[in-house]
Amino acid sequence: MKKYTLRMLPAAGLLLCLLALGCEKSKAAVVLEFVNDDGLRSPKIDAELAVSPGERSLGLMYRKSLAPQSGMLFIFPREEPRSFWMKNTYLELDMIFLDAELRVVSVIERALPLSEQAQESEKPAKYVLEVAGGSAAKWGIRPGAKLAVEGELPDTFQ
Repeated sequence: MKKYTLRMLPAAGLLLCLLALGCEKSKAAVVLEFVNDDGLRSPKIDAELAVSPGERSLGLMYRKSLAPQSGMLFIFPREEPRSFWMKNTYLELDMIFLDAELRVVSVIERALPLSEQAQESEKPAKYVLEVAGGSAAKWGIRPGAKLAVEGELPDTFQ
């Protein structure tokens, strides 16, 4: 019995490491700011980046809090219709869909936590920014607004 247990130990350790890596928050981040057509600017937003399929799949699921003026920017390889859901997401979120030129094409306000209902962009999007529910209205974000990025957005995908 002991030999079997000892042989399984490395496999169990590897599994735990993989699970820990898969659930780890993204370390890449940028500072963002919206600029409306009338020149009105949002506060600066600290955004984690979700670039890999695993990061995009996990997103903000399982989080119990989100700091003010923070969020997650999902980056996709190409611009196309996007659909998100709130399964396993405990926070009320605004979803801001952006085209390849970083212009807002659609805003979903106060998406219902834990819902499996699809939240779809009105037009194709390459980027999606999730922020605390109510932020888009508070900051005056609407279609046509431009997103300014401090720092570099990755252009490689895993």
